[in-house]
Amino acid sequence: MSFLSGPSRRSDARNDNGPVTYRHLLSPQSMTVFNPLRTIAHCDIDAAYAQFEQVRLGLPDDIPLICAQWQSIIAVNYPARKYGIKRFTTLDEARKMCPELVVQHVATYRNGESEAGYWGEVDPQTHKVSLDPYRRESLKILAIFKEMVPKGEIEKASIDEAFLDLTPMVLEKLLTLHPYLSTIPDDAPEGIDSPLPPPPPINWSKAGNVFPINGESEDQTSNDTWEDWALCIGAEIMRDTRDEVFRQLHYTCSAGIAHNKAMAKLCSAWKKPNNQTVLRANATAAFLRDRDFTDIRTLGGKLGNAMATEYGAKTVGDMLLVPLEEMQSRFGEESIWVYNILRGIDHTEVKGRVATKSMLASKNVRPNVRTPEQGHHWLSVLSGELNVRLREAREVAPGLWPKTLVLSIDPSRSRQTPFPFTRHLSTEYILKYARKLWEEATLPMKNGTMKLNNIALSFTGLERLEGGQQGIENFFAQPKASSSSTPMQDTQILRPPLSADNSSSSSTIPTISNLAKRPLSPTLTPSSSSAGPSPKKPRLPTLHTGKKKMGLDAFLTKRGESSAIKREESPSLAALSSTSLPIEIGDDDDVLLGAEAVNEDEIAEAGPSRVNQVLPPDDVGRWTCPKCHETISTPEDLQEEERAMLLRALKQEHEDWHFALSLQDGDHGKRPAKSSSNRSNGGEGSTVKKRKKKVEGIKAFFKPK
Repeated sequence: MSFLSGPSRRSDARNDNGPVTYRHLLSPQSMTVFNPLRTIAHCDIDAAYAQFEQVRLGLPDDIPLICAQWQSIIAVNYPARKYGIKRFTTLDEARKMCPELVVQHVATYRNGESEAGYWGEVDPQTHKVSLDPYRRESLKILAIFKEMVPKGEIEKASIDEAFLDLTPMVLEKLLTLHPYLSTIPDDAPEGIDSPLPPPPPINWSKAGNVFPINGESEDQTSNDTWEDWALCIGAEIMRDTRDEVFRQLHYTCSAGIAHNKAMAKLCSAWKKPNNQTVLRANATAAFLRDRDFTDIRTLGGKLGNAMATEYGAKTVGDMLLVPLEEMQSRFGEESIWVYNILRGIDHTEVKGRVATKSMLASKNVRPNVRTPEQGHHWLSVLSGELNVRLREAREVAPGLWPKTLVLSIDPSRSRQTPFPFTRHLSTEYILKYARKLWEEATLPMKNGTMKLNNIALSFTGLERLEGGQQGIENFFAQPKASSSSTPMQDTQILRPPLSADNSSSSSTIPTISNLAKRPLSPTLTPSSSSAGPSPKKPRLPTLHTGKKKMGLDAFLTKRGESSAIKREESPSLAALSSTSLPIEIGDDDDVLLGAEAVNEDEIAEAGPSRVNQVLPPDDVGRWTCPKCHETISTPEDLQEEERAMLLRALKQEHEDWHFALSLQDGDHGKRPAKSSSNRSNGGEGSTVKKRKKKVEGIKAFFKPK
């Protein structure tokens, strides 16, 4: 079957079969998904939930164990599989098949408990399943992956599996083993694009299982390539990583090493458990030929079934007979990726997605919820789960906070509300907002028509907030003198009052030592009373509502002089009367230096002059304001990096002061409003509805229900 080894057809028409050149090895620009030396690993924890429970219980490795959820089996360890027990076996049948079987129910939440636990007797009518213990173990495993693979991307695929891009470490090790490759020969005919010299033979003894080229014999000989060298080195890295997971946590795992994600995932399951497989490029055809093509990732659902029906195909070999033109005419132009993946070609990137974007706590309720009291019981349980999960996530990623709390009752009814930041996160705090959503969502059911079989509570829009972010009331606060004992403690930066009404507020400016820990934003002014994050872009209070103005509202409605600004009124210039800067911010913040710290929308609105003034190329410690033409400079006895950070802080203070004046003068500033982007995207306040485009071709098979 010659087509098995034929060239691929891709939209970019690149040739995968070209030789490996010095550019592929030495040029940073060649570190793409098309590099023939690309090395990807997929690692999967063997029978993860069962292993997690076995280690937690301290049981020997050869004890048969299953994990149960109510009356269903969700995980079976390998000793139990020898008795024929599978996930679809009933608990009674499993106990008969293996009398010494250990049955461990997963952890559950019950009302009144702050965390999930193992309670012995569990009742689906009052308890809720929790996977929190397994998520904790997953984070431990990911931490080991990061420790062992510090230079590559790691993508968490699920609780028990991850993809690792080993390419940077592989290339580095390849040059260490063969240092002569780091120098391009003077007589190389095409310079850096010249092919590498022939490689030496490979010792595969430490690589694990190597899939044979023809799919039959293990002892065959072949001409090793530099691509094979890359896979061998990647396999040795993966072996060490798996050994470290077992050493620290006593979990066995299986891995696949190939040139792309799809093939790495497929071959990781070839020799389970506690093993790994290397799939070379010239062995891919034999590996795929007799495999059910629906085993391939993303081809096991509607799309795979539709293709199997359309072409009467079952194996990859059957599908290889379908021409690309025929496939695209039936399933659309995008089906070229199916055509490629059937030939072992996958250009999907490994993307680090360790950070959580949402959290969901859901309960299928049996019997149905028919009273508010029953609903409040489950809201309390779900709030407790979200509380635990958010706290644990914030330990891994300090500053993480959700934008929105969403309540869903049955598939067709949901409500959401902004979730304000608090330093005192608790189940009760989440429950307070959940009950408000419950009252709104169940209002039409007050007449006794309530009958709910699912209740879900979720956090959405989780992201790391910037330290010191807060409401607009503290934005123009008068800073207090800092008692910081830093070497530059003698000087204070005071923000001059723009009006007498804001004299009661105060804030503390961050210190230079901690400034490098957080991104500076145009709306950033840390408060001494704000140790944690607040909403990312504070909204301006509504003006001219007819009510009596208090505090900042009263200040904003006054008219002040916007011209002839005295030099001493500028907070940034006042700061320069001395040579030090006391700063206090939290430890869980980041800093962004240079042009990256400027909001792109502001750059677009400010025009070229603003862009040129991000950091002056001739002097990182000096900046001239384009509005009032005042020059700000920093002490020259500081390091260049410290001067740059200090200048950015002072510059931002100065621009915020101009922004405050523009508000006082009634033009509401000239910063881009977040609501405008929401309107353009169909968000809150939008009056334009987007017409939904009919999904056609292959995308229709992935359309959500």
